[in-house]
Amino acid sequence: MPRKPRIMSSSGIYHIILRSVNRHIIFEEDSDYNKFLYIMSDCKKKYDIKIYAYCLMDNHIHILLKSPDEKLSIFFQSLETRFVRWYNNKYLRSGHLFQDRFYSTAIENDRAFLSTLVYIHNNPIKVNICRFQSDYKWSSFNAYHGQNNTLVDTSFACNITGTKESLLGFLAREPDRSNEKLFANDHRETRHFITDEKALTIFKSITGLSSTSELENISKIKRNEYVHILRNNGLTIRQVARLMDISEATIKRLCKNDPTTPSP
Repeated sequence: MPRKPRIMSSSGIYHIILRSVNRHIIFEEDSDYNKFLYIMSDCKKKYDIKIYAYCLMDNHIHILLKSPDEKLSIFFQSLETRFVRWYNNKYLRSGHLFQDRFYSTAIENDRAFLSTLVYIHNNPIKVNICRFQSDYKWSSFNAYHGQNNTLVDTSFACNITGTKESLLGFLAREPDRSNEKLFANDHRETRHFITDEKALTIFKSITGLSSTSELENISKIKRNEYVHILRNNGLTIRQVARLMDISEATIKRLCKNDPTTPSP
């Protein structure tokens, strides 16, 4: 079946979603996030792209940007190719990392722009990674609160609301549910049903430890056993990694051959 033609935006502004193949985790370490942002910054300059917001999640990426129509596809082709080449070399893998075609929504008015801005920055909260937008360092939210971030253009949103104060007030709102249908599939792959607070309670109950700092006193064999039990009790890879103070890559390796462990 032929692909439907991409809907072009008269404003040149789009909400873009890049999804990984087979829900593969894209970012395993801080260096992965930083490398993606570095390449995106370089491609942004090369193809005359304006980036208004981004949020890098485990297996998908949100970007709010403005692009000349003829440069949108080549921008993402360059971004994906460069990052995947680096990623595959680092993790000794081959093949695709992202789905063949990025998803895009045309943003045609100020309300849609601001609603998308809020929606993107609320992604980590929606899947219980953090309680506040400012706690998540792999989004552009803090750039709107004065953090130095040359990748992001915050002036466009300020011009829409009139003042920085009114913009910050808008960003503190809940997402506009009337636009929820636009992004209905964004989180269908994500299964973060347990809050981090609940995850810590489960951790203490299973391990019998009063705090995560006591993990240094247990053996590696016992630690690995706890990893399996925590995953089977519904904790995400990210949650187990934080609690056990080991990398997400290690947890995936430990659980890889266990048929009772849920997929990421």
